[in-house]
Amino acid sequence: MTSPALASGIEAARFKGMLESLQQQDPDIDSIVICSKFVVAYLLQQTPPNPGWRKANIEGPVYLVRRSTAPRYQMLVKNQFSTHDLLDNLHHAWELDCQQNYVFYKVEDPQKRIRGLWFHDDQERKKMEEALEATLEELRCSP
Repeated sequence: MTSPALASGIEAARFKGMLESLQQQDPDIDSIVICSKFVVAYLLQQTPPNPGWRKANIEGPVYLVRRSTAPRYQMLVKNQFSTHDLLDNLHHAWELDCQQNYVFYKVEDPQKRIRGLWFHDDQERKKMEEALEATLEELRCSP
């Protein structure tokens, strides 16, 4: 059985490795607010003939990161299939809707489609929802 101290040390090392990997792409990332191991991204198609949710062909870990420069917060889904990641800047005008296993959000740019993230584990979805709500509240209080 792994001791709690060893387990937390392993977790801290893994978290540090994830941060360093993200900083290779964006050196302005100063911390990971929260992450989840696996999500599937969807985009809402609102135009006829077939409106509805479509897979975005983006699956992998999702990170809510804090940056030292603007934009202060970003949500990133690192695509395990290609280098085409989903990257959105958090903005006080974001609209967030969460349901079991799903986080839906509308970004501030009306030209961009509404996004949906499917979480295998609803507990991870709930943790991400709480972190997003807290971050959006922070942005709304000091835009």
